[in-house]
Amino acid sequence: MRQLLLLRHSLISIRFSSYSVSPKATVSHDQPNPPISAENVDITIAGGGLVGSAMALAFAVSPYFKNHKVVLLESQSKLPKVSKNQPYSNRVCALNAQSVDLFQKLGAWDLMKSIRVQKVSRMQNDQSQENSLAYIVENDVIQSCLLERLKQLNIEPRLNSKVKKFENEENSIRILLQDEKINLRTGLLIAADGYQSSIREMAGISTIQWNYDQFGIVATLQLADNMPNNVVAWQRFLPTGPIACLPLSNTHSSLVWTVPKSMLKSLMSLSDEQFVDAINKAFTSDVYKQNGVVSLTERMRSCWQQIIPASPTIAQYPPTIINIEPKSRAAFPLSLLNANQYVRPRLVLVGDSAHRIHPMAGQGVNMGFADVQCLVNVLERAIRDGADFNSLTYLVDYERERQARCLAKLLSIDSLNRLYSTKFLPIVALRSIGLSFINEFSPLKSFFAKQAASSA
Repeated sequence: MRQLLLLRHSLISIRFSSYSVSPKATVSHDQPNPPISAENVDITIAGGGLVGSAMALAFAVSPYFKNHKVVLLESQSKLPKVSKNQPYSNRVCALNAQSVDLFQKLGAWDLMKSIRVQKVSRMQNDQSQENSLAYIVENDVIQSCLLERLKQLNIEPRLNSKVKKFENEENSIRILLQDEKINLRTGLLIAADGYQSSIREMAGISTIQWNYDQFGIVATLQLADNMPNNVVAWQRFLPTGPIACLPLSNTHSSLVWTVPKSMLKSLMSLSDEQFVDAINKAFTSDVYKQNGVVSLTERMRSCWQQIIPASPTIAQYPPTIINIEPKSRAAFPLSLLNANQYVRPRLVLVGDSAHRIHPMAGQGVNMGFADVQCLVNVLERAIRDGADFNSLTYLVDYERERQARCLAKLLSIDSLNRLYSTKFLPIVALRSIGLSFINEFSPLKSFFAKQAASSA
């Protein structure tokens, strides 16, 4: 509860307080010695992942930045390149309409569709269903297509390049890279280096964060039957955490299963056959239902159906899983993070370096892509106004807009996770009755569906 209050206080302070920052806030404590010379660039993006690549591409296609030099740094030595015939990856994104619109503007969406994307027309869980248009796309497909689009525009990421140190100068930031052979002088440094951002740490930007003591288990699932209409995303809320089955094709789906740390070792040590049995049981077994809650919910539903016409429903059952793709089972820890500042002079945080969210609503990467769109819009406005694009006055506008939206989303998803994690019977009963009522009452159901699919 104390953590939730801290998060709420941050949201209120962002909305109602003024912003101030020390002009030396981005100077690292371990400063590099002044190099003899440095390459001058306008914008440096540290991190060539999904959000960093999208950020570079957004500048590349913007008419306002056609004469600006943008450098994309990536610490890895190799980046993904995928084809239609490759096995499915176990890490996927549920792209909302805003992210798809961004990729269309960047010229990358058709490239993704030429490889593989899967439309989701409906979300179904054990207590409600809703129409929700999204697209399931593998992370590697997104990144590969963004990089291919950058290549078409003659932009190549600089591999094996990681920021080691940086310091503020009068009108720029001086960057020393890890190999200490190359130095950059940049007008703006954009940190897209993930939730363990070294740039955020060097800048001394504090965060609100906590671990959920939960893990996300992912795998690529083989379906029992060829399903020509595999366009339903299935989700069930278990006392141990939600489990989701996201469509990839007529024959495959992607698993995202949230489990407590105490269950992780046993599930990961199961044979593939035993793990498949556990998945099917998690989606279909009544062992997780509490009979008293089910009986009460059914009685309440029969009462209000006398008054409110029932919404039309589609009788459908989760797909039967027969196997998992070899070596596709993996797990990662779940946590919440939000940076208390998204900007400093000539420094901006985007994506997971600024915020990290529980995956139960599939909003994490969409929030990062919304950062990209917002930051480009703000910097373009600065140029139109005749100001320096890296003016702190405009960077603060980005922070205010994104902090308000991200904190609200973080708070709501965190609260949902806590609501569904409780085993306290009265809360479980109220939750089930409320969801059942929403599912039967079309206007409310439509309202919440729109809110869930709204901009990140």
